[in-house]
Amino acid sequence: MSRAGPSSESAAIVYPPGCREITEDLGPDELIRRLKTLAHTYQSMVQDDGAYQEYLPLAKHIADDYFREYPSKDVQLLVACCIADVLRVYAPEAPYKDPAQVKMIFMFLIKQLAGLKDPKDPAFKRYFYLLENLAYVKSFNMCLELEDSNEIICSLFSLTFKIVNDEHSGKVKSFMLDVLCPLIYESDVVSNELMDIILMNIVEPAKSSRRNAYHLAKELIMKCSDTLEPYIQAFFNHVLILGKERRSWASRGRCTT
Repeated sequence: MSRAGPSSESAAIVYPPGCREITEDLGPDELIRRLKTLAHTYQSMVQDDGAYQEYLPLAKHIADDYFREYPSKDVQLLVACCIADVLRVYAPEAPYKDPAQVKMIFMFLIKQLAGLKDPKDPAFKRYFYLLENLAYVKSFNMCLELEDSNEIICSLFSLTFKIVNDEHSGKVKSFMLDVLCPLIYESDVVSNELMDIILMNIVEPAKSSRRNAYHLAKELIMKCSDTLEPYIQAFFNHVLILGKERRSWASRGRCTT
């Protein structure tokens, strides 16, 4: 096992066999090489309660601001893949506990998921792995315990509806739903803001101009119908029966489902 230099702040960080130190003094090319090795190693780790405890300091180190904000897109994507695997390996007890850090990590992961927009991107396979991993573990459900959960969840839904397109396979869209749906039916409450983000995609002009977002939203509503039904019913009671106006999807389009 490799260890960081004894004089550094990372002296207690233990690396898996074959992995070299990830430090701030590395050049971009060398950092990418080492991150690729680490990402591959994390990918091979199986979820095992109580295992890999010696790598907890490494898990926290890799999520440091320096690496998440690194100028290279390749570095950021590799870091995101490592973090996603950390969440998988240590589930359900993620090593990230501070609410502010958890929020920053998940906002970072959302930013990386934007790379799914172009399936022709040479790095798409890695973006797809990130999506698949987050869907498999339902990692975003961690956010439901945060005070800022609605901000994170709304950002994730907005991004997903924005990037889904004709080039995406059914598998990609399925994993998108696997990430989004648990955030609805496992949540204590669905905010008005989130309802707006979902429902605006099933009305005109979005329904005609952004067909993929429409179909994704429609399928999501069907999958989460038991949870969403009272919210949709409450909306129509509020707007139609009580005659009260609300600036929302109803004022932005015409429902034709």
